[in-house]
Amino acid sequence: MPTNFIAVLDHHHLENSVFLTAFAKSLAKLGDRKGIVVHGDSPYTDRLIQTGMMREDARARAIKDLNKRLIGLFADQGIPTIGVHGFQKELASIKAGKLVFDKKKFKDLHDIPNLLLSNLVENDGDQEHIPLPEFSSALSKTFDDAEILLFSMNEKDEILVQEEQKTLSWGELPPDFKEESLPEEFHNFGRSVRITTATDLANWPNLKKSTIIE
Repeated sequence: MPTNFIAVLDHHHLENSVFLTAFAKSLAKLGDRKGIVVHGDSPYTDRLIQTGMMREDARARAIKDLNKRLIGLFADQGIPTIGVHGFQKELASIKAGKLVFDKKKFKDLHDIPNLLLSNLVENDGDQEHIPLPEFSSALSKTFDDAEILLFSMNEKDEILVQEEQKTLSWGELPPDFKEESLPEEFHNFGRSVRITTATDLANWPNLKKSTIIE
């Protein structure tokens, strides 16, 4: 079965327990519809820095801790999930200055529906953090049938008052939509992406309310 979607848990949403619980409940309803959930760090990084840790060390620690916490959250919802970091088995690595993914290793690993993947990759024996937009973009090119899903920052969107499907252009993105709905890291993403909500994810691929940006 192909990888159908790449669900991106952005910096802000990783700190939102209500969102994460709704996301996990939706993931549980997807059955065998296979996807990859990717994540980076959260504001937890800054709290670790305040204890005296260097930023790169704090970020790596936060990412690893978040991976474990998310696996636990998904397990509470009965979701079969494998949690890995990009550097493990060199699933994701920097080669000749370029981020590459080993598609065969992913297929060997991805026998159950959900794979939770962090953006810590292998680089000449070290672990390197790759910004989530760059990481997600490269991953989507590896699995060219997979749709990138981002989640709206606007909490009002979680209340599905009416079904709504619209398409916007990166070149003519309304400023209010960009500021209110688009995760900050992805303001200048520039690739095709669909914005949805944690609750509506349960309906994928027939999302009731979403915005495509091309």
